[in-house]
Amino acid sequence: MTSETHADGTGEALDPEELLQRWTRGLPYELLLLDKVLLPHGEWFDFRPTSLGTLEGELLKRSASWSAEDRAEWTDAAAAYVGEVLLGVAGGAWGWNTRPVDGAPGQPVVCPDAELGLSPVAPKLLIAHALRVGSGRAFGEEVARLREAVGALAEQVPGWAPVKAHTPQVDPVAPIAEDPFLRRWTAERREALPKWAEKAFSGEWRWNFHPHTLDWLENVIRQRFATVEEFDAARDDPFVQGACWYLGEVIRRNKGAMWQYVPLDESAEPGTPGSREHPWTGVPFVDQPGKRLPGAAHPLGCLRELLEAEPGRPAEPLRDVLFWFRPPTYAYVGAVLADIGMVSAERVAEVLDEISEWAHEPLHEPSWVPSAMMAFGVGVQAHGDDVDDLEESYTHILEEATALTAGAVTITDVRLVRDGEDYESLEFRRNGVLVREAVEHQSDEYLDHVSVPNIVGHADPAPEVDGRRFREVDFVRLRNANYETYLVFATDEQAEELEKVLGVELH
Repeated sequence: MTSETHADGTGEALDPEELLQRWTRGLPYELLLLDKVLLPHGEWFDFRPTSLGTLEGELLKRSASWSAEDRAEWTDAAAAYVGEVLLGVAGGAWGWNTRPVDGAPGQPVVCPDAELGLSPVAPKLLIAHALRVGSGRAFGEEVARLREAVGALAEQVPGWAPVKAHTPQVDPVAPIAEDPFLRRWTAERREALPKWAEKAFSGEWRWNFHPHTLDWLENVIRQRFATVEEFDAARDDPFVQGACWYLGEVIRRNKGAMWQYVPLDESAEPGTPGSREHPWTGVPFVDQPGKRLPGAAHPLGCLRELLEAEPGRPAEPLRDVLFWFRPPTYAYVGAVLADIGMVSAERVAEVLDEISEWAHEPLHEPSWVPSAMMAFGVGVQAHGDDVDDLEESYTHILEEATALTAGAVTITDVRLVRDGEDYESLEFRRNGVLVREAVEHQSDEYLDHVSVPNIVGHADPAPEVDGRRFREVDFVRLRNANYETYLVFATDEQAEELEKVLGVELH
């Protein structure tokens, strides 16, 4: 990169480094524009090379009707995505080519890992080429070229792999170290929830964390506060703090976000996180640090914005904030389980290969997350629909549970004992000792899901032998739906991480 400067149309001389920084700062906006506005609800948007075929097809289909302004908007947004995908293949970083293009002072380029010795790739030129040839294969051919170079070097240098430079606000980051204040705040708010709901809604409101309950929360905020000034004066009151926690919990439990907190840091640069001027300093917020292009929300700010709308321009519905958060995937769930030591990375790779068709599809419903966890073999589940044989079903569940204990617990001789026409108890021998658990069935086709956690709990090893135990997975439930019962086998520390990162509750 040279020190040459160019004018941006306003007479301002711009250094290539500044132009590159402007581009990289705008990448999150361009990617969100593509994903949420230009091509909304796209299951393809996962930063994998295979997704480029879908994107190229959409560009070819739509480009004929573009105005000059449309073309510039689509090209910038698509270039951001194409570039990030290519960097994922060949490593390297964004750069800037200083040669003027169509009156612009150069353009962004992807510079593959230096070890490859490849020339930079200009995503905008690649897009123009794809639209010109119209084959639908231009992006895929570029991916294949880069993969060939990566494969050749990896063969020459065993263990070598391309390294991608971090793209701020796009690539995953490590969570902020948990501050003691955040732990106290969330614990206090959780404990105060029943009283908060009773006082705020006269006991009539069902605080079940369903996204639609945010409509009720929005209404009560508007009823309680007529102005922003009134809201600001009450921001530290229990009701507002409870409302902030509830909003954050709805996001956390439905989208797999986690609570974050940046304490005041007097040494922080003005305007940066931790400084007094930064609006998110010293205020709990929810974020998705482990995901690409993560969502983030400042609950206090979201509630305040309800009262800031200009006349004739009402604020967006509160539940719309969920739209900006990225649902987890099987691949993401597997990565979390491997990171906290519940499964090996090799096992995750095996499972993802087995379910490759949907391994990266979004898990839109909260109930799909524990189901994904079960795919990696970290727990057991009880079928929520009808079963062929109750006794066989309970036997199968207990066999799967004891298999996870690696021989620490054995359960044999499982049988249902009748009392007249009804089942009275489930009997079995745990390490040779007879155990009875009361069960109740509405019919001879449906398991007793109330008793399943107690039954499976008998497969818990002795604490001195194994620190793991079976914990029921709780999640946000929709109306009129039949759900499985999921139990995950985890230590206390693993359970805490699963709750923080995946948005589930373990009991």
